[in-house]
Amino acid sequence: MSTPSASPATPAARQSLTMVCATMAAAIPLLTLVLWFVLATHGLGEFPASWPPLVVLAAAVGAYSFCELIGFRTPPLEYSNRPAAEIQADSWRRFTASTFTRFAICEAVFMISVALAFVADSFWVVLIGAVLALPLFYLEAWPGDRNQRRFAAALEARGVPSYLTGQLQD
Repeated sequence: MSTPSASPATPAARQSLTMVCATMAAAIPLLTLVLWFVLATHGLGEFPASWPPLVVLAAAVGAYSFCELIGFRTPPLEYSNRPAAEIQADSWRRFTASTFTRFAICEAVFMISVALAFVADSFWVVLIGAVLALPLFYLEAWPGDRNQRRFAAALEARGVPSYLTGQLQD
């Protein structure tokens, strides 16, 4: 089987997924700005008691651990007589589903911080959540080369090419 290096589905699928992820990630700074008007009526105020920031930090550590240990697992592709384009489309569907799952886990860190910000009545908690969630999202869920290669390696564990990156992964 030949490996399609410039298949028309690959750039379109990646571009589409990247656009969706960028739109979803933009919600975090936008919500942070909106919550500024709700929670920071008197400026930033004092830093909250230690437990809300620690809960957000623990959620970020948990999300990172989940994404690193479980987020890129997928059943390997099985040998079949399917055409390469069909295998590639299936690989992109599985990668997209995995990306959305990892994004939801990363965004949960921010959503937890929003809830805790109202409990603690402090905008600092929202800031901490945004500062932790955005880099976590870009590391674990952004459909870049790193995440694409990691997922392709899981798909190709039995030696069946996924055509996700255009080449067989080690």
